[in-house]
Amino acid sequence: MSLRAAPNEPHEPSPAMFEDQPVVNNGSSRIGGGGGGRAPLDAAGDPPFVSVVIPCFNEERYIVKVLERLCGQYAPARSEIIVVDGRSTDATRERVAEFTRTYPNVRVRLLDNPARNIPAGVNLGINDARGEIIVRMDAHSIPSSNYVRRCVEQLGGAEVVGMPWRIRPGAETPAGRAIALAVAHPFGIGDAKYRMPDGAPTEFVDTVPFGVFRKSLWADVGGFNEELLANEDYDFHYRIRQRGGRILLDTSGHSVYFARPTIKELARQYFRYGTWKAQMLKLHPRSLRWRHLVAPAFVASALATAAAGFWWRPAWLALLGVVLPYALLSLYCAFRLARRAREMRLMPIISFVFLVIHTTWGSSFLLGLLRAPRRQ
Repeated sequence: MSLRAAPNEPHEPSPAMFEDQPVVNNGSSRIGGGGGGRAPLDAAGDPPFVSVVIPCFNEERYIVKVLERLCGQYAPARSEIIVVDGRSTDATRERVAEFTRTYPNVRVRLLDNPARNIPAGVNLGINDARGEIIVRMDAHSIPSSNYVRRCVEQLGGAEVVGMPWRIRPGAETPAGRAIALAVAHPFGIGDAKYRMPDGAPTEFVDTVPFGVFRKSLWADVGGFNEELLANEDYDFHYRIRQRGGRILLDTSGHSVYFARPTIKELARQYFRYGTWKAQMLKLHPRSLRWRHLVAPAFVASALATAAAGFWWRPAWLALLGVVLPYALLSLYCAFRLARRAREMRLMPIISFVFLVIHTTWGSSFLLGLLRAPRRQ
């Protein structure tokens, strides 16, 4: 969960990255962070109690921005924020303590996560939560000012509600900007709806990044699988869908997600994603989607034809038939992204980022099918 500063990266994120301003509430009982509508009422006529759970590790750059944006989104008397920290080694805990002193009317609790991984942290926070409605938030994704209220309102029509990402650079460098563009494009990441900049106002999907759901549902499906150190959200949502539950994506709001700042960190991220996606598919083979197979098929076919060429030279022509169409499509998509960003010098970097995503994800997925990863 850590997003470390790159050499050319600002120590604090620019306010312009967040798209709208935080709605801070130091005591008002009004529900809302903009817009109309009301949250569903409980049996006593009160809005349901909401617990926001934030797993966290070394997020001193973003944690205060996240907390500020969550202020005022729901009635302070009927909500709490639980930060579950994996024993951060930076100033994350100090930033949370400073925030609680600055905003004494906002109920914030800090829990310790000795396991130091995301699913364990989420389960710890939910288990300790007072609320029947859980908002699973992230420490370096800044929610829009209507995220909590709107998702709670929509829970009547779905078991889990979430909003899409608006992906922003993790560093204001050419590589950082290229990464942010690539991981929001279908050629880079497939048909994951929550990563797409434009979509239907609401639609049912297979997963959302930061879902809102009832604590009773979490208990019924057995919580988040702590054996999965990535893809735990997809696994959780898959088990809900197997019970007939629906996952709703609402595009009336968003969360600003900061992509990895360097290509090296991106490669590590996608190698981890591929490894743990393979473990999840071993548990739930029927959860397989076409997008899960594209990168592994590309890597496997390129390796197989390259190796075969040492024994049978015509196989290298087949390798050209694999690599050339990929390279042309990659360059075409990179060209369109760079032109849209009005920064044509990003074109070769974007194309290289595509290659890094596909080869690291594809190769780690194949390796993950053959062996179980070490838990670190």
